[in-house]
Amino acid sequence: MTSLKISDLTLRAKQTLLVDRASTHLNAGELVVLLGPNGAGKTSLIRGALGLIKTEAGTSELDGHAVSSMSPTERAQKVSYLPQIRPLAWPNRVRDVVALGRYSHGATVGRLSDEDQTAVDSAISACDLTQLQDRSADTLSGGELARMHCARAFAANAPLLIADEPIAALDPRHQFRILDLIKSYVDQGGGALLVLHDIELAARFASRLIWMKDGRIIADGPVHETLTAERLAEVYGVSATISDTRIIMEGAL
Repeated sequence: MTSLKISDLTLRAKQTLLVDRASTHLNAGELVVLLGPNGAGKTSLIRGALGLIKTEAGTSELDGHAVSSMSPTERAQKVSYLPQIRPLAWPNRVRDVVALGRYSHGATVGRLSDEDQTAVDSAISACDLTQLQDRSADTLSGGELARMHCARAFAANAPLLIADEPIAALDPRHQFRILDLIKSYVDQGGGALLVLHDIELAARFASRLIWMKDGRIIADGPVHETLTAERLAEVYGVSATISDTRIIMEGAL
């Protein structure tokens, strides 16, 4: 089963320290949520771990193999990545964008195998895009675009999923729908690492929480151990009351 191991990863942008000696892991059967305020280093950690930006120190391994030594296709076969910023290079049909998730399997638009077609159909249906699949992507709303990109990630059928704010711009119904799909994917043997800003949803769905502040991982563990009023004050600078996984924000400190 595919696993990702990150060890002492450090990243800088010129003189700015973005990630400071971060170590964590992602295994099959886990739904891990990465939490932290804007600028905490969450996206930089993900991009560094996937070899998408240069790191200053540390290692990232997929199944014991250095990510830096893998080709983009090899990496994509193991990890489906949904970035925070998802530009569209041209106004393709929704179905064709979703089909991009099959590229790591050797597919191209217009030349999908039966297996590819099935994966694309399943992803489109799961993300509630059936009625939109022949629309041009540049005619979609922000929420519809978010669902389209989620479908592209699901269509890859990779053993690991890393998604940076996958439910941003979605209405509550589709937020739950996407997270339910990711939870089902994990229950079936996948592993998922998500960046979320909704702490209550993170607590509801995650098996583990990773908390970042100022480029450092300050806590990494089960929800019931790491979600505390003290940690919310430390990481976000807010006062809150917690009952089970229900969080009542009371104000800034």
